[in-house]
Amino acid sequence: MPSSFNRVETLALLLALVLTACSPSEVDADLTTTAPGGPQVTQPELTDDLPFDRSYSMTESPDGKLRLFTGETRNGTNIFQMRLQEDGSWSAPELLDWPKVRSNTSPFFSPHDGRLYFASDRPVPNAPERSDMNIWSIGYEDGVWGDAMLLPGDVNTNSGETDVSIASDGTLYFVSKHPRGKGGQDIYTARYDAASNQWLQDSLPEAINSPLVESHALILPDGKTLIWYSRLRPNLGSVDLKAAILEDDGSWTGPISLGPRINTPGIDFGPGMSADGLTFFFSRDGQMMEWPMSALQAEISRARQALETDRVDTYLGLSVR
Repeated sequence: MPSSFNRVETLALLLALVLTACSPSEVDADLTTTAPGGPQVTQPELTDDLPFDRSYSMTESPDGKLRLFTGETRNGTNIFQMRLQEDGSWSAPELLDWPKVRSNTSPFFSPHDGRLYFASDRPVPNAPERSDMNIWSIGYEDGVWGDAMLLPGDVNTNSGETDVSIASDGTLYFVSKHPRGKGGQDIYTARYDAASNQWLQDSLPEAINSPLVESHALILPDGKTLIWYSRLRPNLGSVDLKAAILEDDGSWTGPISLGPRINTPGIDFGPGMSADGLTFFFSRDGQMMEWPMSALQAEISRARQALETDRVDTYLGLSVR
């Protein structure tokens, strides 16, 4: 009996010594260590010669030879394109002079059907008096743009719809200002119904949307990771990028606050991605950034770990001792 009791005491003492030796910073090192090689500035660099002040929402054609992005000034918003050149560089941005009142924005090449989806306040067929934002799609073949088509169905309303993204299975994510939501702007989903030739909208769980603004939604290549910008706290800047994960049972984990490798005290928004799904784009104070998708996914895993272990403030650097 004494020998057995001593072994138990010894094990308990060793465990206590290990726990005592681990400082809070060591315990949280997996969340607070900053690895080298963070996001880097990518084209287009903002200069006095370019006709926009901020750029965001970069997307690539399915063959990876064309890049589109949103360029914004105080006077309006346009979509620009760049072509991949033989030496591997990208051409200077070229304005797509498409019809609009004030804004063409948020281009996204769909991996599901190859079409480009975007938002515009151009006149709506049979309702020329309208000037709200709506979602359109347009084909691109052999270097030539087709005719833009207003999305049929109940996705578009007279309240303003923007920021479209489509998963490989055809699930469409978009942003709307419709009062059916929880706040000024909310994220919705929609699916194409072939029988009626309509896009039929649905709403995301209340956990994703809030009374604040949710916008610039992007579904990643896995079809389960949603990125968007939000003012929802905790945050590091006036606008932060958040994430949510679609679980196998159909529920969502999130919102997940992303840390200082991505978010800054400024404005981080406008996510996008390359055609092969290997590069993540976003805008930092209007300057386009890029980061390997693998690095982003690793960061999301760290952020999720922080959420599930109640260490979000530590992960964000808001309460590191």
